[in-house]
Amino acid sequence: MIRHFTITIQFHRKLQIHIALEDQTEENGTLYYIPGSHRWTRDGKPLPVTDFNFKDMESIMTVLTEEEKKEFKPIPSLLKKGEASFHTGMAVHGSYGNKSASPRRSAVLNYFADGTISNTDEDLLKGIKIPKGEKMDGQFFPLLFDPKWME
Repeated sequence: MIRHFTITIQFHRKLQIHIALEDQTEENGTLYYIPGSHRWTRDGKPLPVTDFNFKDMESIMTVLTEEEKKEFKPIPSLLKKGEASFHTGMAVHGSYGNKSASPRRSAVLNYFADGTISNTDEDLLKGIKIPKGEKMDGQFFPLLFDPKWME
């Protein structure tokens, strides 16, 4: 079963779709991926988020092992307008900022498995809370697919 969502901290249960609304270049802040980083864990759990403002891609270096630092080789996605990339929430990814005079707009869709629980008591959306430890569902996290529907 798959649900749509805006934010969750259980990255291992998440799929992200990044859709370019205009051409993305290194100058305008294209999305970068770190190949193999989806396998980097700490005690079987995802790497911690080191910058919740998502403005400092290099901040992840503070929690990487020496071997992971050697493997940290960002690859630019360079999507064209209308193209999309898919990645697991476990993959280290981010941008280095827009150095151009033009915006770099995109749309991001996040999906997670049914049964995913909230990992925060903070707002997930403005004014929308799912208490920590409770299942993510309801009006703002609708069920998109249930295999039972195929029976």
